Amino acid sequence: MNIKKYFSNNTAILTIICINLIVFIAINAFPNLREILLLNADPKIMLEKPWTLFTVFFSHELLIHILLNMVLVFIFGTELYKETNAKVVYLVYILCGFIGSLSIFIYAPLIGYNGGLIAGASAAAFGIVATYVILQPNTMILGSKAKYWLIALFIVNAILTIRDPLVSVGGPAHAVGIIVGLLLGLLLKKKQVAKSGNE
Repeated sequence: MNIKKYFSNNTAILTIICINLIVFIAINAFPNLREILLLNADPKIMLEKPWTLFTVFFSHELLIHILLNMVLVFIFGTELYKETNAKVVYLVYILCGFIGSLSIFIYAPLIGYNGGLIAGASAAAFGIVATYVILQPNTMILGSKAKYWLIALFIVNAILTIRDPLVSVGGPAHAVGIIVGLLLGLLLKKKQVAKSGNE
């Protein structure tokens, strides 16, 4: 694969991945940025830093975390881009990430979470997977149908959340990302059907 040629025709995925990588390097090089970019589950603090509802899903602290999320964005985001366009990829990523961020403020108080700052793009990445699955559920990706990858993500996320809710405080946000992604996929599919019916 010609990587340069590939990314020149896939700028949405390149942009999302590059922003995540830059923020990851910055946070690890300058730990004080955590307070500026990561999400605090305390609504009062969030209201003082409302931008963190967005910056959180471009932020990672652990290498394994960013690798897993960016692999999902790269693989499923690329397929979603082929089915739609760059605007849709950006929209899905941002909406799923943002609504996932908001769900933290419902779930965290229920479990008495006070574990500090939250980072990660999982809700956004999972949302991209879900949106693509609605459009092409049976497409083979890495030896398995797309829909089975989504089911696996949901089950693993549920198990981790149930086993230790305080550690996996983002678990419900990930699930919300999936739900929002599914709804966006249904809207896109309906639009595609309507368009094909008018041709």
